[in-house]
Amino acid sequence: MFFLLFWSFWPCRSADLWGALQHVTGLSDAELSLLAEELMELRAPSQRMLWQRKVGPCERGRCASEATLRLIAALGEAKLLPSRLFELFPGDPLYNYWKESDKTPFHSWMDAEEAEESIEALIPEGQPLASGRIQASSFTWKAKALIRQMLGPAVNAPHALGRCLEWDTPHYIIKAFQKLCLRYDVLQYADGRAVKEEMRVYLRGTRVLALDVLHPPTWMPNDYGLVVCFFVLEHVPEPHRAMRGITRLLIPGGFLLLGAPFIDGVHGCPDDFFCYTPHGLRNVAEAAGLEVLMEFAPGDAAAAAGDLIGMKSSYWRTEMEH
Repeated sequence: MFFLLFWSFWPCRSADLWGALQHVTGLSDAELSLLAEELMELRAPSQRMLWQRKVGPCERGRCASEATLRLIAALGEAKLLPSRLFELFPGDPLYNYWKESDKTPFHSWMDAEEAEESIEALIPEGQPLASGRIQASSFTWKAKALIRQMLGPAVNAPHALGRCLEWDTPHYIIKAFQKLCLRYDVLQYADGRAVKEEMRVYLRGTRVLALDVLHPPTWMPNDYGLVVCFFVLEHVPEPHRAMRGITRLLIPGGFLLLGAPFIDGVHGCPDDFFCYTPHGLRNVAEAAGLEVLMEFAPGDAAAAAGDLIGMKSSYWRTEMEH
């Protein structure tokens, strides 16, 4: 009598790999067939021999990520990445979902109604899948809670923040701060060398400022209790100088909501100069004499890298973005 103890390893069959890909991607059999055809049509990546000779066999727990990196390299070399740029267009797999998700009416702030406190309520029209806008929404609600706390009993006074100002449109100051603001003013970029700088005042006292904060005119107001400046500093060639101009807009004790991307696709408005680390943006603010009360740096390395190759917010859980 004898006992035999043995372990046998059976390689993964192609059907198992097919099932695994369906499990993680949700692609149908027909879609996976298209994937296989597209990959087989690719030219062998220039680094494939190096991977095989030098990188070595991947071990359990690392093969999925290693295969993904090699696939990204192959698609990038074939000029198939990024899969989409800043805007979505018909034919993009995400286009219909983007149109369906865009529930915010055009110029929704015109109704002058404060939004319910949710992430979706503060996302501007046309940008439901923009990760940066989801993060800006989350930051705005957190900042509002801190501002209310710092105002103390004064928060119950009518229009406790006085005049409020925002770049381009009054979206955030109306939708999030409607009851705290007396007026909802707008600042529009105007290069004084090419466009007339001016301040238009409307019947109910709302101002529209057309100016360049790099070269603030002498008439620029300095009576704002709240300034919202999102997605602006990346388009400014001299951010420290611009921040000094922005600081001049505030009353003593006024609040600035400042946001800029750490990683984003290049997009001109009219140009694109910088991205910011949390410490970099803090340095710009503190150098202008501002005290940083709250720092918000959401997301992770995967979300940041994914944004550059076309992964919109639909690829991530909202918690990963904020």
